Formats: sequence, structure tokens, C-alpha cells
Amino acid sequence: MVHVPAYLERFFSSSNAISAGEGGTALTASPLLALIGICVIGLLLVGGLWLKGRPRGQRFRWGTSRDSVSQVAAYDHVTGLPTKRLFETLLEQAVSRASRTGRAFALFIVQLDHFRMVAEGQGQANCNVLVRVQAARVKGALQSTDTVARLVQDQFAMIADNVNSPLEVATIAARLHATVGLPLTLDGHELFMTCRIGVALYPQDAPSHTGLIEQAMRAVKIAKAGEPAVRCSLSTGGSSATEPMPVSSFAGLLP
Repeated sequence: MVHVPAYLERFFSSSNAISAGEGGTALTASPLLALIGICVIGLLLVGGLWLKGRPRGQRFRWGTSRDSVSQVAAYDHVTGLPTKRLFETLLEQAVSRASRTGRAFALFIVQLDHFRMVAEGQGQANCNVLVRVQAARVKGALQSTDTVARLVQDQFAMIADNVNSPLEVATIAARLHATVGLPLTLDGHELFMTCRIGVALYPQDAPSHTGLIEQAMRAVKIAKAGEPAVRCSLSTGGSSATEPMPVSSFAGLLP
């Protein structure tokens, strides 16, 4: 049932009174008044429906906006790879999965050498191209089921599931190192990039995702300070303290 406001009832009552009265003027005005009344009622109904639906529409738009912001925060806008925020969640899930299955996995941190200096010389557009190429190369060096993320501008992270031996870890690291070092041509200029790689193994190096990241980052730091270019964090005696050191299996596989 449509509720008609009191002032409209009075309006129609007066118009009916006029139409019932004597004189040609009243008879002539009656259809016009009725038409005006119908238009007013139509506008009120439309306005009421619009106001009733507006909050719901706003909630939908705000929810979509929040989802979009969350999506942007989770994925890098240049490469489309997971960001550090999402990667930490994925790594935590990998730890939980590996603890249930009893399988080992390796965490790799790849730090591009002299990235900021190269980026400044190439400009933003070419810098984005360089990053996208390196991201594609890193992904191509791993299995399709492995996880790759971009932690910061010059740093990638990978989770290699189900590694079975130090030699397998060394082979993956060597492949990553060689892939990043391939020449890249931008605006007719050939670029050569190098990288440092830190490796942490689950469960040998740390039982948690935060511990694995800390160990791999420490290994990268040691690698940046000297040779070789790849360092693996090996736990000793079950202690939480670790001493980053080269993996013997890397011999002959890395430059």
C-alpha cells in the first residue's frame, strides 16, 4: 500500500472540491491539477526508492574498493608477483604443510646487485621492464608449483617444495644465479646483472616461517660481503643461532 502524505490528501480534496464546484474555470483546471498530483506522487515514489537503495549501493562500492586495495597490497604492481605481505602467509602455509607431510623445502632470497644504480641510469620505464624480465627468468628457473614473490625493489623470494638433497638445492641456486646473469638489452644497450642468493632449509635451519626468513636474509648479507655468491644457512647442534656458510655441494656448480 502506498502511503499518501497528509498535505497531498488536502491537495486532492481541494481539487475535488473545485472540480465539483460551478463554473467553467474549475472544470478546466481539474484535469491539470490531477496531472500535477500524479507527477508529484511519481517523483516521491522514485525518490523514496532511490534513497532506500542508496546505502546498500554505497556499501557495495566501499566493499569493492577495500577488496581492490587489498588486492593491490598483496601483489606487486610491476611484476604481478606476491608482495612480502602475501609471501609471509604463503611461507607460513608451506611450513604447516611440510610439518604434516614430513617433507623438506628450501627458501631462496635473490638480491640483485647494484640495482639502484642501474635503475637510476635506465629511467623508470626501463627499470620496470628490467624487473619484469628478471621476475620471469626467476620463475622460469623453478617448477611451476614453486612460489615466487617480490619482497622489495631489488629482492625476490622463492619457495622450492620437496627438495630431497643439498645437491638439488645447489642445482636450483646455480640455475637462479645463471638465469639472472643472462644479458639484457634495453634501448640498444646490453646489460649484465649479477645477484647474491641466500638459502634456508626447512626444517634444518628453522622451524618457523619467520626464522627461515631471518636465516635466509643473514645468508644474503654474508654473500654480499664476499664470495661465493650463494650462501646457505646451516644450523649447528639444534641451536637457534646459525652460522651462514657456503654449501659444499655448490662446488663446481657456481662461479
